[in-house]
Amino acid sequence: MISYFLWELVCMLTILALLMIIVFIVLLSKNKLSVFGALTIVPFVFGAIATFVTGASFLDLFEWIKEGILFSVDEETGKVSTGVISPAIVILFAVLYFGLMLNVGLFDPLCEFFIKKAKGDPLKVTMATVLTATVVTMNGDTTTTIIICVAAFLQLYKQMNIKLIYLAIIIVTPIGIFNQLPWGGPTIAASTAMGVSISELFADLLPGMIVAEVFAIFMAYFIGIKERKRLNFDPKTAKDISPEQMESMLNAIRLKDPELKRPKLYAFNLILTLAILVMLVMDVAHGGVLFGIGAAIALTVNYKSASLINERIDDLAADALAPALATLAAGVFSGVLTGSGMSTALATSITAIIPESLGTNMAPIYALIAAPAITFLPQDAFYFGIAGVMSDVMGQYGISASEAAVASMVGQAFRLISPVIPALYMLVDSTETNFVNFQIKYVIYAWPIIFIYLAVYTLTGALPI
Repeated sequence: MISYFLWELVCMLTILALLMIIVFIVLLSKNKLSVFGALTIVPFVFGAIATFVTGASFLDLFEWIKEGILFSVDEETGKVSTGVISPAIVILFAVLYFGLMLNVGLFDPLCEFFIKKAKGDPLKVTMATVLTATVVTMNGDTTTTIIICVAAFLQLYKQMNIKLIYLAIIIVTPIGIFNQLPWGGPTIAASTAMGVSISELFADLLPGMIVAEVFAIFMAYFIGIKERKRLNFDPKTAKDISPEQMESMLNAIRLKDPELKRPKLYAFNLILTLAILVMLVMDVAHGGVLFGIGAAIALTVNYKSASLINERIDDLAADALAPALATLAAGVFSGVLTGSGMSTALATSITAIIPESLGTNMAPIYALIAAPAITFLPQDAFYFGIAGVMSDVMGQYGISASEAAVASMVGQAFRLISPVIPALYMLVDSTETNFVNFQIKYVIYAWPIIFIYLAVYTLTGALPI
């Protein structure tokens, strides 16, 4: 039993956490603050309030932020947990590297291939995007998938005037599904927190993932049809596109910054990029190290002159800096949420509002109620703070640990719009999208996935009702 005074503190911190999330969303949606400002200023203000509520020192606030950005050390086990500094470095050097590769023309043949095959058809482009994202995300790494897919398709979407927000939505939908593979972070966290074997959990999740992927492909098809109408593209007349029109579309790629292109070094740049990506997927070295060394080599080989190299770095720095700053700022948000106890309080409150009177019907209700927590809390905070506790509660009503684990994975349908996922800030920056608008659009198009999971898991018996 929680004492009255402790419960009062939990309630106060829960309210503070909810207010912080709401203020963050409102300020972003109304463009009152930049992403960097919202992720830094909002949690700093609410973190200061939390120090007063909890009786902590104001200096503790800076420690929470440090832990969110850099690292934290578990006082009992001595285990070191890194903050967002690791993905921030990956994003910084990856954006620099792929920006350079766009300049030298590495992706020109790919863009030209899709333009020729699409013949101006947005539907073919959206379908190619979802299938590419599906294949690439099999490695289980969100950042890598976003980096590769943005590099491959961004210029094509711009050239064909397809809405860039659709590129963001189509990329993240398969990621949210296939992050549940056995080597994906959510699956590992859920199995560890709830004492279920990964193979058993994955076997239960697989049918829902397959049906959700079918929906993701249908969603991309629907978006493609919608863009056809908006752009007045009629597939029946596509064959009438003149050679002059096709040449004009191709020249938009070929003649963009021709002084920066290095066609004679195409083979070198392709081999270098493939080598980096293979080592990244095989986890040979940290992504920041690979892209950092790769960028240095590519700059030196392609541009040789120190003055020209410095000029390229200056031009590319703005593109690389913005998402990296947003990623570091996300560490302020998650650090304050975790360090202040707000995430634990939110977990406790969500656990408390699940009516135990539901008995065996508790699992699907919990799955729905927990979805917002999966979206806004750090992953470990949810699975070890909420899911682990709820597993014990549901076990009292005959719901097995594996069934509870499946219920805890349903909310992954909305995980890929979380403000605590660093790579998303690179995605919205590249696609010139407001973060809240991205969240809203994703929910509008992808909301059926959560009900697909519920329906499929109920039919297969993985989720009791």
